Amino acid sequence: MSPDKALKDRENADVYKAPRASLTLSDFNILGHIGDGSFATVILAERKAPNNSEKYAIKIVNKHVVMRNKMVDYVKSERFILDALDYDGIVKLKFTFQDADSLYFGLEYCSGGDLYEQIKQKEKLSYREAQFYSAEMVLMLQALRDKQVIHRDLKPENLLLSDTGHLKLIDFGSAKAFFLPQPALNAEGSKKARATSFVGTAEYVAPEVLQNKPLTYSADLWALGCIIYQMLAGRPPFRGGSEYLTFQLVTEREFSFPEEFPDVARDLVDKLLVLEAEDRLGASDLEELKTHPFFTDISWSSLREQDAPEFIRPKPVSNVDEALDWELTSLMTQSGGLHGGIVYERNPAEVEEAEDDSSED
Repeated sequence: MSPDKALKDRENADVYKAPRASLTLSDFNILGHIGDGSFATVILAERKAPNNSEKYAIKIVNKHVVMRNKMVDYVKSERFILDALDYDGIVKLKFTFQDADSLYFGLEYCSGGDLYEQIKQKEKLSYREAQFYSAEMVLMLQALRDKQVIHRDLKPENLLLSDTGHLKLIDFGSAKAFFLPQPALNAEGSKKARATSFVGTAEYVAPEVLQNKPLTYSADLWALGCIIYQMLAGRPPFRGGSEYLTFQLVTEREFSFPEEFPDVARDLVDKLLVLEAEDRLGASDLEELKTHPFFTDISWSSLREQDAPEFIRPKPVSNVDEALDWELTSLMTQSGGLHGGIVYERNPAEVEEAEDDSSED
């Protein structure tokens, strides 16, 4: 079966947990503007329905940008990934719909901000905070591994805090799912794919990704090591004056620990930031990671039910500004429909440049 046929069958199958309801944006009260990505705007909204006070983060994705940059497969596959994942530490997709110009998907709203802002506001986290959040990330990685998914862009900005302070993983636009069919590429297609397939963020990307080596679950373990370091040091371990210089630091594993960095955490980070992917702690079995002394007093089975560390609550989501209000008013006049998708966030210019470079070789 071809990849396109398999994706189409999956798209038509009655397997979605998130309803593909006949909705339009006019069915919602727009409460605020959460933020913007490369291809999308995210708003805070609630349904105009009796006895429904649940708030949603609705991402509005420009269809034309997705199609122009040949990201349709990424859009489809992320929908499948979100439907496959069913874990409290991963943000839930509640519903999807579309109109002529845009894709919409309603995600569980997390009101506590993100882990990056917690680190920034506090300058660095306490040992207990870092231990708790790291344990929650390990459980997320276990949930991903159980479903054959690699996130590929694990970073503090993609770890949101719920109203109770527990972490929720978001943004699967870069994720790779081994349960989905991979397109067959000829030599030229493989070359082009390598030129345009870099995903992730420089400070957290694993060295094997930069070196075009086979991708494994260990890529997320490298990112975990970077985040543990950042929580306790207040900065990422790898940060150069440019993205290129950061890549150099990553591939050479060039970093140092602050003097006050806790010894047991230092040992864990050292065992995660290993250049050879198969040698990272937890590469073959995450139970190895869970038994590290850093997690000695963690009760894994009840972690999600425990009280999370105190956190700094962000300011309320801003009101919809005038420019966005005009755009949303225009969108509300369009017809609603069905959709299964999410944005793959990458700068369009970068994609076009990579394609041009590959065609010249």
